[in-house]
Amino acid sequence: MPIVAAIIRRERLPDNSNNADFLLIRRNSSPYQGMWALVGGKWDFGETLAQAIVREVEEETGLETAFVALRGMVSERLASSEKASSDGADCPAHFVIFVCELRVTAGTAQEQAEGEVVWFTTAEIETLHREQAIVPSDFAMLQQFTETAALPYSEAEMVIDAAGRPLLERFEEGVR
Repeated sequence: MPIVAAIIRRERLPDNSNNADFLLIRRNSSPYQGMWALVGGKWDFGETLAQAIVREVEEETGLETAFVALRGMVSERLASSEKASSDGADCPAHFVIFVCELRVTAGTAQEQAEGEVVWFTTAEIETLHREQAIVPSDFAMLQQFTETAALPYSEAEMVIDAAGRPLLERFEEGVR
């Protein structure tokens, strides 16, 4: 299942020793109910990457944002430790996660139906990790992708003509 996840950073004032905050959500539903996580969700059919992540962030936080870059991709399998197998036969969920950086353009983060949203410092996120209160893979994504260069990606749009042939309507580099 394609998933989009957002790294949303808020720069702090120069007089504060912490240089940035990151927005997390405490999930109200499974599979990570009650845990802090990156904001994001399912990539709906027909959306571009930028449309999907901007929509998810607005639905879950009320914030208006702008897509900055694709920072990474993760293939995440969710299986119970007793049933985990190398062939994936006992895997109840498998997500392909597109980790994106976004910039806030307007609004204040507010709790929506998906869960409470809070800005955390890097030190506070480390504490959440030690207390096992953040989804471990989301913690790893923050560690891995916060300072990485943008990944190249392209958006392709195909149409089927009257004779049933596929035609390339659009192929362009994704927004950076």
